[in-house]
Amino acid sequence: MRRLLLATLCLAAGVAPTTAVGAPYLPPSGKVFHSGLGGYGPGAVGDFTTQSGKHPAVFQYFISWQSGEPDLNFFAGLLRKSGAAGSRAMLSVSTSGTGLTPGAIARGRGDTFLVAMNRILAEHGQPTYLRLLSEMNNANNPYSAYDLSGNSRGRAFSTREFKRAWRRAALVLRGGDLSTVNSRLRRLGMPPVQSAVTTLERPAVALLWVPLTFGNPEIARNHPKHWWPGSGYVDWVGSTWYSPFPAASAFHRFMNHPLWRTKPFAFGEYGVWGAESPSFVRLFFRFVRSHPRVRMISYYQSALLKPQFRLSSHPRSRGELRRQLSSSRYVGYAPE
Repeated sequence: MRRLLLATLCLAAGVAPTTAVGAPYLPPSGKVFHSGLGGYGPGAVGDFTTQSGKHPAVFQYFISWQSGEPDLNFFAGLLRKSGAAGSRAMLSVSTSGTGLTPGAIARGRGDTFLVAMNRILAEHGQPTYLRLLSEMNNANNPYSAYDLSGNSRGRAFSTREFKRAWRRAALVLRGGDLSTVNSRLRRLGMPPVQSAVTTLERPAVALLWVPLTFGNPEIARNHPKHWWPGSGYVDWVGSTWYSPFPAASAFHRFMNHPLWRTKPFAFGEYGVWGAESPSFVRLFFRFVRSHPRVRMISYYQSALLKPQFRLSSHPRSRGELRRQLSSSRYVGYAPE
């Protein structure tokens, strides 16, 4: 009864109750969060605002699945930096440079990071988005099941192990009584979390599942449906879209797949890549307007400021982006 009352009060106040079940932390009804990537320094959000013409409601950072305290302090600093700038944070988490395989994560090898991140997100206290192992069906990523020739990288990288790893991460990050989490892991055929804590925090975290719309390489067994961990473990579905690949029909088909067509949709990355393309910017925003499930769009300006992605390198495309984002439909500050 107390939990029901708390949930009712939270909903009445416009705040999602904190539970072991995920929540998407959406923008206001009919709105779309404007988000971006573009650096890690103290002026990163301001620079992106200047270039895009609108402050980002969400600011995204690429991080690696590390467990050392210096790295975790750095991640916590990113959250504070975004909050101070009026943005929610999105962390795009990769295993690059760690040697971790999906199979190892499923067996608990990445638990130190997950338990620490659970605590950091709870201490932050604001809704945070985690884009875990993004573009998992892209052979250029170290956690993908196939190489560019379509050959398997082995059992530890299989789609089965990826799904197990994702489910483990979701259960630990969402938190709750550790004995309950471990019971769920056992039912899924995975070992328990080894931790000194008895209760994990319950942070305001939303998990984004963001594959390519078909796969790289484009082979049937690399279709995103083979990587789907289940509706209960995913809060947002998304993909990435760049100007050299203007086929809007692929995104329409992907969005409406029966496995995930009820989830809110996010473009984890979109942008102009290489040559100027204001026509792509117009195409992209036409798509967003005609697909109301799109609730977040994250422009990729490159954290490393690569000129082929930098907005200042594309003045005509930048002008079109600024014109499109001038609409009140696109939210420029976190609601809180």
